[in-house]
Amino acid sequence: MVIRSRTDIQLFSGNSSNNIQIGLWSAFVSCVYLIIADYLLNYFSSSWLLLTALMVFPLSIPALWANRKKYVHWKKTSWLSFALVGILSGAYNLSFLISADQLPISVASMFLSVASVLVLPLTCLMANRLPQKLEIFSILFVFVGVALVLQLQLGSYSWVGLIFGFATTFLSANATIYSSKSRKILLASEAMISKQLGKLVFALIGFTIFVEQDSNAADLKLSLWFLLGLYGVIKIYDTFIASRAQFMLPPLVFQSLSLLSLPMVCVGEVIIFKGSFTLLQWAGVIAIIVAGFMASLSKQIQLEAIQ
Repeated sequence: MVIRSRTDIQLFSGNSSNNIQIGLWSAFVSCVYLIIADYLLNYFSSSWLLLTALMVFPLSIPALWANRKKYVHWKKTSWLSFALVGILSGAYNLSFLISADQLPISVASMFLSVASVLVLPLTCLMANRLPQKLEIFSILFVFVGVALVLQLQLGSYSWVGLIFGFATTFLSANATIYSSKSRKILLASEAMISKQLGKLVFALIGFTIFVEQDSNAADLKLSLWFLLGLYGVIKIYDTFIASRAQFMLPPLVFQSLSLLSLPMVCVGEVIIFKGSFTLLQWAGVIAIIVAGFMASLSKQIQLEAIQ
């Protein structure tokens, strides 16, 4: 049984409107780091971006050392939860950055957003029930939205980007579900450390894949390295605020609020990077957002944690 600190208890018992506000703020912070990531991927590999988000990890080492006796007596279920949270977090972050490197950031963000609806059939499966009519419409809307955003022209996009995009959707949905489940076993601080370790492992894996691309990193301008550091700070904050929101909100509610980062990213791509977005693609974005909010109205919302 997990003995929770006052801080951890507050994560569950806080005012619901405050919890929603934290979810909305998480969506905005995600939008900021996604736009910066899109620019940096022109110069750095995905691994650099993933590794930079670990700058504060050394600060967690004293806490790990102080609690070492507790971890020695952890049961297998605790270690399994700790490992799965880290693996899913590291895998989906690296997968997303690879897809963002190969696709327009709006399309890559779409795959991340679609995870909100994929959570629905997965939680129905875990709850051993069939989807409601509203939930079925939600799934149909997301398929329509994806088709419109991609403009039914898969051949015009990188297949590597699309493969990692779909992988991001699957991994992100499972990461959200398991983060919710793990709060019965892990403290919020322990889940955070697990995610940091997972990102470290997958960043090192990425460096072995992108070794040739990283060979020119030393020749880049100092301003780019500064921006990379700024990205790391924002990403660290995003991880913190998203982890807090995941612990405070049901999975579907958290993912539905996260959907709001998609139109923000699309606007950012058009304004900052002079990208183009057709009316049909905007219709697809709206369809995905509607799908997410329809999913949040399902009875699965009543589950604070997946049983």
